[in-house]
Parts: sequence; structure tokens; C-alpha cells
Amino acid sequence: MGFYPAPIPMRMDGTARPGYSSYAQLVALVSQGWRVEPPVYMRPQWRSRAREENVYHFVLWWGGRFNLVSVPDSPELQQFLERNRLPVDRL
Repeated sequence: MGFYPAPIPMRMDGTARPGYSSYAQLVALVSQGWRVEPPVYMRPQWRSRAREENVYHFVLWWGGRFNLVSVPDSPELQQFLERNRLPVDRL
């Protein structure tokens, strides 16, 4: 199986990625057939002044390709993690 990562500064649709992806973008990729590879990785946001603000990194697979999607914490994201029973590793 080959590795064909998406370029880091670009989204899968080819548009520029200004920083983190949104929860809606994560859900859209999953609904298009991308599969989340557990575990999900969580770490404090680098640019955040508050230490309790976290970002979650998802490795997504589809058709032998992978993509790293980083999403800031939100109540919707917490529900997604719980609903899909995805393990989270803190970095």
C-alpha cells in the first residue's frame, strides 16, 4: 500500500489551508468515505494562550491514500469521538 499524503498546506480539495481544519470538514471527509485510523492524537494548541485549549489530529485513510486533519476542540468534536468510540492519545 503506497503513501500519498496530501500536501501539508493544502486541503484535499486543493484550496489553501489557513491553519486547522473545522469539525465540519472532518465530518465531510468521513462522509465521503475517508476512514479514521485510531488512535486520535491530542495536544495543546501551539498558538493558544490558554493551556486547556486542545487540538486533535486525525489520520484518515481512503483508497491507499492518507491525510492528516487537525481540528480544534469543540463540544461537537467530543461527541464525534465518543459516538465513534475513538481512543485518544495525548501528545
